[in-house]
Amino acid sequence: MEENYTYPAILDYKEEGYINICFPDFSDAYTCVEKGEDAVSAAQEALALAITDREENKEELPEPSKAEKVRLEEKQQLVYINVWMPYHRTQVKVVYVKKTLTIPAWIDELAKANNLNFSATLVEAIKEKLSLK
Repeated sequence: MEENYTYPAILDYKEEGYINICFPDFSDAYTCVEKGEDAVSAAQEALALAITDREENKEELPEPSKAEKVRLEEKQQLVYINVWMPYHRTQVKVVYVKKTLTIPAWIDELAKANNLNFSATLVEAIKEKLSLK
């Protein structure tokens, strides 16, 4: 897993008032911003999500396209977007839900005596059962 990635992005100015952003190397990575907003930050977020998705699915990342291979239409601009993944990985938030469970009293006593974190232990056990990392 690398830390820095740089990929070409196409900024499309055809739509009045908006900048549409897509990545030639990631068909599912796109976003848009209103003109005047930070298109580069939005592009970095979209690219980071596409990379994170592929990393989690253990898919290989595509080689970045060379500028001369990218076809641009009228009112489009090619820019290169760099993402530093350690930062973006910390931005991914995991949503937790509260669950109620029942365990034998003697296990509860032993767990408390050993400062066992019930939530962390349950998550770890469920991940193991599901063969997740």
